[in-house]
Parts: sequence; structure tokens; C-alpha cells
Amino acid sequence: MKKILFIIISLFVNIAFAQVQLLPSIGLSTQPLDTDPVCTIIPRSQGNPWIPVNPGDTMADFTLWDINGNSITLSSVLNSGKRALIVSGSYTCPIFRNHMTDLNAVSAQFGSQIECFVVYTVEAHPTGSPMPQSGNINPSNPPYNQPATYGERKDIVQDLLNGINGTPAGNYIPVPVNVPIYIDGPCNEWWQYYDAPNNAYLIDTNGVLFAYHDWFHNSNPPNGPATNIWCDIDSLLGVNSGGCTQVTSFTGTFDFQLKPGETIPTFGNAGDIIDIFGEIINNSNDGVLVNIERVMNVLPSNTWESSMCIGVCLPSNQDTTSAIIAAGDTLDFSYHFFTDPLMLGPDTGRSRIRFTNANGGQQYIIQSYRARTYGPSTEISELPKTNSKLSKIINLLGKEEKQKTNHIQILIFEDGRIEKRIVIE
Repeated sequence: MKKILFIIISLFVNIAFAQVQLLPSIGLSTQPLDTDPVCTIIPRSQGNPWIPVNPGDTMADFTLWDINGNSITLSSVLNSGKRALIVSGSYTCPIFRNHMTDLNAVSAQFGSQIECFVVYTVEAHPTGSPMPQSGNINPSNPPYNQPATYGERKDIVQDLLNGINGTPAGNYIPVPVNVPIYIDGPCNEWWQYYDAPNNAYLIDTNGVLFAYHDWFHNSNPPNGPATNIWCDIDSLLGVNSGGCTQVTSFTGTFDFQLKPGETIPTFGNAGDIIDIFGEIINNSNDGVLVNIERVMNVLPSNTWESSMCIGVCLPSNQDTTSAIIAAGDTLDFSYHFFTDPLMLGPDTGRSRIRFTNANGGQQYIIQSYRARTYGPSTEISELPKTNSKLSKIINLLGKEEKQKTNHIQILIFEDGRIEKRIVIE
């Protein structure tokens, strides 16, 4: 009896010692109030650098809540014997929206072994305020401001789950969200440590990072090798998921087309990002390597910029890239004109993209792009009356300032309304 008792006690001791040892928690001890204000967001490019993590690093613990008050603690997940796949995102990040299908699929196949969930962070492309990565202003699209309170962040998550906002903003989530979404705290503690907008972390039961993606499951990143979450999972679990495929043969063919509803030229206001969306389609039974080259880029001034995007956007000065597309797959390709708010127009930017099959087996495809800004209106009208008080005034860099003349300024009101205004003296 004593020997049996000793064995039982030993088992309990061993279990106790087996608890995962993470870095100190960067989460919250209690659920935030809806009225808790969101702390000032200093963009990464403006003195708020992120310290990268690497496979092999021990991760920090955290506790976060969903819109219904349910919490998740990373250490509890790992102590249960499950791994964790964490993907960061926000409703205004198109790459996050496009990758929801992949995350849903992983959860459906491996949900008993891997806890898959989203951490909802700062809005990647808020209307009328600096983007948290670059600090640039996203002037008009999509129709969400950077939340001022924790409750406002919860409201956008609810919109995401409801799949609202149709044309012209687009149906933001093309597929259902089948994994839990937990919300970063008001002071963006998770974003400060783990980063965004669409990073992914595959964490083993010992709390060590097994695989990291700058962009979750991105087959065509602008820098570095492609990421395949299925290959990572196969390696971690020692299984064959069926999704770890590597395209090694490039005898296929492709086509290119603009998305339905897209027109050339495309119009916008001075200061807008004018977007034109299309897709590269592998119409064959083999992989295809597509070389992409910007062969013309005529902009009205050096204050305009343009950029190609395949999954993520390339630097404005990068004219060439390539993409590997598996048999039967489609890759989104978009082109963006970054206009100058001080050029009241009308102005026109022109670009031309050449898509070439690397195997030389088909004629190249040329797609022309043209963006035009509207000219100033000669109509004089009174601004609509509102009872909402002015909350603050920011410049185009997102810095708060007093009202000025002969400068474009962004006025933010307490009801969330935003006005872009210039007073000429």
C-alpha cells in the first residue's frame, strides 16, 4: 500500500512539474470595461519598433476576452496538452480576411490537437488616422475609424462576425469565421509584444515557438520564402495533413482579369488611395511561375506613389516580382495609387503591368491602370449642422495640432464623424 501511495504521489509531483513555463504574462488580470479608452498608438515606423520573435523562443503568457466575456489564457491551453495557433488580425486588413479560409480549415482538421484562434488588434487601415505599421493616412476606405474605446473595438468584432458592410466597402469577410476571436486590451498589450497585422504563431505544448509567419500562410510574400501552415503542422505533429504540397513543376498556363465591377480609369479624391483589384488564374493542371513587371509608371508628381500587391504590398519603388500559383488556384493581384492631398487636381496617374509565363509557353499579358482624382468643386455649401463636439484635430501624419489655415487637417468629432478640411486664407 505504501508503494502504491508513493507512486501516486510521485505521479502528481511529476504532473505539477510538467506545467508549462512561459515568459511573464503581457495580458490582463480582469476584463476591460467597454468605456476604457484605447491608449495612444505610436506607429511602428515612428519610434515604436517591434522586437521580432524566432522559432525556438519561449513565448509570453496572456489572458484575453471575446465579445461575450469568455476568456483564454495561453498557459491553460498548453497545459491541457494542446498546441496553439494564434493569428492576429483586424477587420480592415484585407490579407487577414482573405486568409480566414485557411485558418478555418486548420481548425476543422486539427481542432482536437491545436487550439486555433484570432487575436483582434489595432485596425490595420483605419479611416482618417495613421496606419499603425507605416504611420501613413488611410483617407477614405474602409469605413472604420481606429476605435477610441475597448467597447468600440468589440463593436467592430461584432460587425466582422455578422459579415456586414456591403458595397462600396465590400463584403469584408468572404467566408464564415469558425474560430474564436479574442480582443487585445485597451492599451494594445498583445500588439506591442506579438505584433500584427496578420502574423501567425504556432506554439508547442512546452511554450516554445515552433513556427512563425510574418503573413499567415502566404504563398507569395514579397520577401523571404513562402509559408505553408500545413507543412508546419505536419512537422510539429508528425502527420501527413494532405496540404503540404510544394509546386516543383511549372509547365502550366495562366490568365489575368480584373475583379467584377472594376473599371479603368478609377476615380478618387485627392489624398485617397485609389485601388484596382484583379486576379491571376492558373487555368491548367500544373503549377505556373508568373513574372510580374511594371513597365510603365507615369505619375503627375513625385508626391504620388504606386504599388503592386500580391498578398502583401510591395515597396513603391519595386518594379518586379514573381508568383508561384498551383494548379487550379487563383492569386489576388491589386494595384494602388497613393495620391497627394495637396494636389487638388484633376490629376491622372498611369501604370502598365506585364505578366509573363516563366516557361515561355504563352504570350505575355499586359494590363493598364489609370487613376484620376476629381477636380475641386466650385459649389459653396454650408456644412451640415451637428451637435457633436470636436474631439481633436490631426494633420496628415496623424499628429494632433491646433486649427490652422492653408493646411489640410482632419477633424475628428465625438460621434466618430471625420472631416477632411482646408481653410484657405
